[in-house]
Amino acid sequence: MDLFNQHTPKLTDTKKFYFLEYFYILLKSIERVKDFDEVFQSFKAYKENLSLGESRYKKIAIIAEELTSKQIGRYKYTFNEVIGESLTYELISFNDEVNLLLTDKGIKLLNIYNHKGADKFYEELFKLIESESYGFRYFVKSFYDINPNNGGMLIFPIYSPLKLHLQKNDITKTGDVIHYLDKLLQKLEQDIHLHLGTRYDLSNANERLINRLTDVGLIGKDATSKISMKNYNGIIKRIRDYWLNYFLREIYNIKVSLSYFDIWIYRAKQLGLINTTEFYPNFNGKIVYPVSILFDGESATDFKKIFSYVGGEKLFVHEPKWNSFQEEFITEIYNSYYDLKRSNRSYFINLLDLSEIVCYKLKLAYKTFVEFLEHAYQLNLKNKLRIKISLEADRLPFETKAMYLKRDPIIIDGKLRNIIAIDLINHE
Repeated sequence: MDLFNQHTPKLTDTKKFYFLEYFYILLKSIERVKDFDEVFQSFKAYKENLSLGESRYKKIAIIAEELTSKQIGRYKYTFNEVIGESLTYELISFNDEVNLLLTDKGIKLLNIYNHKGADKFYEELFKLIESESYGFRYFVKSFYDINPNNGGMLIFPIYSPLKLHLQKNDITKTGDVIHYLDKLLQKLEQDIHLHLGTRYDLSNANERLINRLTDVGLIGKDATSKISMKNYNGIIKRIRDYWLNYFLREIYNIKVSLSYFDIWIYRAKQLGLINTTEFYPNFNGKIVYPVSILFDGESATDFKKIFSYVGGEKLFVHEPKWNSFQEEFITEIYNSYYDLKRSNRSYFINLLDLSEIVCYKLKLAYKTFVEFLEHAYQLNLKNKLRIKISLEADRLPFETKAMYLKRDPIIIDGKLRNIIAIDLINHE
């Protein structure tokens, strides 16, 4: 009997928001006030204070002091989505049409945050979500099934024309778009072979894409047909979205939309179950891979059990202890640093790039990387390491013109750091 089929994952029951902090700020708001409109105002204030954006990215700065009606509408949409999911988990209830109340579950969860901290809060929240959905199990299991020889890693390549050495002014006719698609096809097939270890013929899928672009009038039937440059960005976006969906649904056979997939994956990232990044060095696109395992036993070395399923299977997250993992971590940051140094030809290299490589190679959650780097840096300050670590800050996120923080900052020794240099110390 297939016990997994007894618990069909409910992948589309989750609501459309990324940040798990939203559960906390809703519960906190209802603790303060009860009236629906007042809860919304409190929720909005917490949202702004925590710099939570409308997507999976946090804001670097508040864009405007006065929110537009469109922005207020987006805030209300998120607010209603969080309420809907909180009702599913029985964290809140309606006393009447205008008053919200915390349930016993909600009070208990909020007390966990207040007395045991955010990590414990998220662990308990995870259990509520997984008990209702079995969604995290579905993705962890699917990733290992899809790519067992490469740690369950999935790739979602994205190559703009510029990445393939084509300028915007090189693409003015239908034939130019076809040329870009042919180059893109070759890169996608190469990436599949390199990272998934299999050959995949994408020529038929590419023909379907060309037909779709032709059918909607974005390109012509004749190679010499001019394309409207006002449609350029729309054409590139359609091509990107087509291949992302193709990889998800056709190659990986994950039958859920990209929007739901992203929500599950970025929530799993916050919980330390799955890592995802759009900035892995020397790869164009997004990679996703588990840092947790499904296992029938009661314990696994360097792993912590966080959920038990009917039939005896358990979900474990990778949480090695510093004392037993120190040597492996130091060796990997040293080796990965020098790999990046050779390719970048620079003494100081991007700390976030280093974290991507080390987390993938050691299958560490990002928060564990930061925790271990803090340990290493403190030992380094005491001259108790075989390597010398220099951490500095180059251009910090708030010094840029960007409005959203696309990678979480790394704080070591109480300061934001984004560049690192490492030397080997000879103690003899």
